[in-house]
Amino acid sequence: MDALQMLENALEAPQQALAVLGLAVALAGLLYLLLDAIRYRSIPELNVPITEQEASEQLQGAELYTPTTQLPKDKIPCYDPSSMQFLGYAKAMSPAEVRAVIAEAKQAAQVWRSSSFGQRRRLLKVLLKYIIAHQQEICRVSARDSGKTPLEAVLGEIVVTAEKLSWLIKEGEAALKPSQRGAGVMAFYKSARVEFIPVGVVGAIVPWNWPFHNIINPISAAVMAGNAIVVKVSEHSSWSIAYYGRIVEAALAAAGAPPGLVRFVTGYGDAGHALVTGGVDKVVFVGSTEVGKKVMAAAADRLTPVTLELGGKDAFVVCEDADLNQVVPIAIKAAFLNCGQNCASGERFIVQRKVYGKFCERVTEVAKSMRQGPTLGAGPMDAGAMCMPGSVQKVQRLIDDAVAKGATVLAGGKPGPANWHPQQQQQSQAAAAAPAAAAVAAAENGGAVPPPSPARLTRRSAAAAAAAAGGSSDGSSSSSVGQFYPPTVITGVTQEMDLYYEEAFGPVMTVIPFDTDDEAVAFANDCPFGLGSSVFSGSKRRARAIASRLEAGMSSINDFNATYMCQGLPFGGVKQSGFGRFAGVEGLRALCVPKAVAEDAWPFMKTSIPPLWQHPVGPAAAPFAVALTTMFYGPSIGTKLAGLVGVLKAVTGVGMASSSGGSSKAKSKAC
Repeated sequence: MDALQMLENALEAPQQALAVLGLAVALAGLLYLLLDAIRYRSIPELNVPITEQEASEQLQGAELYTPTTQLPKDKIPCYDPSSMQFLGYAKAMSPAEVRAVIAEAKQAAQVWRSSSFGQRRRLLKVLLKYIIAHQQEICRVSARDSGKTPLEAVLGEIVVTAEKLSWLIKEGEAALKPSQRGAGVMAFYKSARVEFIPVGVVGAIVPWNWPFHNIINPISAAVMAGNAIVVKVSEHSSWSIAYYGRIVEAALAAAGAPPGLVRFVTGYGDAGHALVTGGVDKVVFVGSTEVGKKVMAAAADRLTPVTLELGGKDAFVVCEDADLNQVVPIAIKAAFLNCGQNCASGERFIVQRKVYGKFCERVTEVAKSMRQGPTLGAGPMDAGAMCMPGSVQKVQRLIDDAVAKGATVLAGGKPGPANWHPQQQQQSQAAAAAPAAAAVAAAENGGAVPPPSPARLTRRSAAAAAAAAGGSSDGSSSSSVGQFYPPTVITGVTQEMDLYYEEAFGPVMTVIPFDTDDEAVAFANDCPFGLGSSVFSGSKRRARAIASRLEAGMSSINDFNATYMCQGLPFGGVKQSGFGRFAGVEGLRALCVPKAVAEDAWPFMKTSIPPLWQHPVGPAAAPFAVALTTMFYGPSIGTKLAGLVGVLKAVTGVGMASSSGGSSKAKSKAC
């Protein structure tokens, strides 16, 4: 019985140990959750007011806006490019007002440069907490101001912004702490480091394609690096800055940041010029190559350092061994996300001939099925509108030129009626027909219904008036008045066509066949731009080999633009895509002055000038320098020993006197 009892006890012991371990793990988990909840509650909650126009899914009674080149000097008209509904005016700031804002930011910069990393992280945590809790509001405002779909807004405004903030919170301090460096050979007794000093005030000029991310991206990096920042937003997405600015102001106040640390500028080109030339300490410009050159020229007068992230026409290489089931959906996103209005959009799809036909067939099928229309209130859409006035016409010019010279359009290619889902279109037509029916009924009853004023037409009344006239509100057969260009697939594009080299910045997928990897690389590099790139192959080794030869600042292997989701990586390009980097360690440090610092490593060893080099120098000074250099840097032990012997001779004076005497005798003979 004793042996059996002992056996039972032995079997029960591991079970009891596991039970205790399980209980300990559970308690540790509960403690972690409790601490996490406490940490979360310690982050201030922001109460940011939001207007009815910003909160509404659909705007009732909004006027229609017609873009014009004759713009008022003191204000910026704002409208929804997917519905053309007028949203109001934003202030067009004068150069003097911009310079005043910069002066205010300089005062805040003097305070913030001494802030702790803990306070900087707290500011970013406050922003992140609000963003995650208010994704719908942020995305709705972005969609209304820039014409993108809500899904696109989540992907491009929220996800990458959250990733940026998370990376800065976790790794920003480590990137900005002093970096120890090797002191070298002769200065072995020194301690060498690089300190990253805030530049002061960063001036950022950002585009319209991602209104929220494009401001939070430079703001978060600048404040983490200890700087103030002035952001000039695009005149084509100035409406949203009212709400987004309130978010930033509330976050600054909650984190105890000085007033003026982050300021916004709205205006036209003269406001941007004033920002570049008005005394900022660093300029970050994101936009077209043409304007980037002007920014660089303006910054040259004060030698203000500039980071330029300019255009792109990214290559998307598909090898015959790639998985088309994976590639095709990614290719659709690469070309058509945000209607192709991305600096790193895939524009040139270089596909190996063996799978070229299948690839074209499958992407064409998807492109033709994509629904396009007003992005808010009309149900799910696959594609939104072109944000900037004139973009539709620019894309059409490129397509028309290519077709005239022999290219073939497989899908899209004309800015015809928006491709709404039939049920959505019926609902919209029914809503538009209701006022017209009321007008007919009133007329039959003898009532007089005056025609609406063209300057005050609402979207619904415009559709009703057009229906009564037997046409449409924009003079075409379209059921939508937005700035739409359909997802387009085009083949047969050659070098003599404008589309081959010019950035489309629209929903255009150009598909080019290749036979060998060398040919794919040649096609990809035959381009003035060099921002991003993608390579798809069943062999990682092959994909890496191709990517390593591409003239681009970034490459994603078997993915598209994955480098931007990895916020620890730098973002930027080569050639006409600009220079400098933002994002990653390199981008964060680019907002600082890299200050070199050297000091004695040990208190008992200090620098002093060797007696032989002290003035007035003697005949052994130069030989001593030569010997010392040989001793430290000689490429072999033998040469180092020879240098050591020379040092000893110079120090002891051996051979120096005779050399001096010989020199005196030579001088006497010469006399």
